[in-house]
Amino acid sequence: MRKEDLKTREGVYARTVTVKPDIADANGTMTVLAVAANMQEAAGDQLIDLKIGFDVTSSLKLLWVVVWSEFTFIRLPKVGETVTFYTWPGKKVHWFYPRRAYVFDENGNELIHASYLWMLMDADTRKVTEDKGVLGVLPVVSIEGECKIPPMKIPFPEELKERSSRTVMEDEIDNNRHLNNAHYLNWIMQIAEEAGFATDQLQSLWINYKKEILPGDTVRIAYERSDSELFVSGDGDGEHHFVAKLLFSLDK
Repeated sequence: MRKEDLKTREGVYARTVTVKPDIADANGTMTVLAVAANMQEAAGDQLIDLKIGFDVTSSLKLLWVVVWSEFTFIRLPKVGETVTFYTWPGKKVHWFYPRRAYVFDENGNELIHASYLWMLMDADTRKVTEDKGVLGVLPVVSIEGECKIPPMKIPFPEELKERSSRTVMEDEIDNNRHLNNAHYLNWIMQIAEEAGFATDQLQSLWINYKKEILPGDTVRIAYERSDSELFVSGDGDGEHHFVAKLLFSLDK
């Protein structure tokens, strides 16, 4: 994918960000949390431009939720770098609304790309629902060479032996009144450090959000490291809240 192909493409939204210390880790590298949050905010800004932002959908008791996402990292930006996030929606597939996002540096080098599958949830029933006719203005964009939508299933160990836990904090909650999807990734990256990947470069991350996590919930997290791979699951009340797989380039 080339930055030049996206700059003038109709239906593609751009958001430019200069990486500051407050969205970077101790090594001056932009956090995965900040990457995911900016991708989400860019998507939200595009919906606002289309006049179907949160105020419109929430008035109809419609909530956007991410069900699957997959990220590929070439490298993470550093403090002081200015990068551009590009995002666009694809063609609806059954209940799912695909979306892609790409990040480029000022020289046009691709740094990160991601794909998502979103769904609409009824705010009262918390069940999947249709758009009530409000999304007719949402563009359908298809770009040659764009990354594929996330796979819905991947090989996963039957049992994860290591254990940890996390409790949802108020600042991790979004407008939908549940744990924001970017904060799931922050939890997972903390687990990656516990598993010994603190100095290794993240190459890819796949996650399936299975059941929303609510304010005050404590989630039991299980994980298993297998060489350069990390498998993580978050459980509560006998159900998976999420499952994720990460791949690292080991710093040997």
